[in-house]
Amino acid sequence: MTIQFVESLLAAYAGVTLSAWDNLRLVLSECSHHGFEAKGFEVEFAADSNLSRYYWVQIGDIWLDCGRTNAYSAAITQLTDEQVSCINAKQSLACAILSQEQLGLLCMQNAHFDHC
Repeated sequence: MTIQFVESLLAAYAGVTLSAWDNLRLVLSECSHHGFEAKGFEVEFAADSNLSRYYWVQIGDIWLDCGRTNAYSAAITQLTDEQVSCINAKQSLACAILSQEQLGLLCMQNAHFDHC
């Protein structure tokens, strides 16, 4: 059931590119609204032999990449087990859960900003 939720979440927000932090808030909020337990992390990840920091979300045994911590426009993608195994360090994060109205406004504001 978790995989279907994650697939529908990724499909619903496929065309939305928010900042990595906003992606993290969006995913954690959507999970909360739909009754799924999710945890947010700042992860140091070895990508292409360079250590970079990313925001990742764990939903059960599924991991999502919300983007590099300094990304102002990032897509949400599902990570492979191999990618998850490359974690160098991770720190648990907490953020406020946004209401559905706040999520809509967040996406609308970003669309307007990207258009201007």
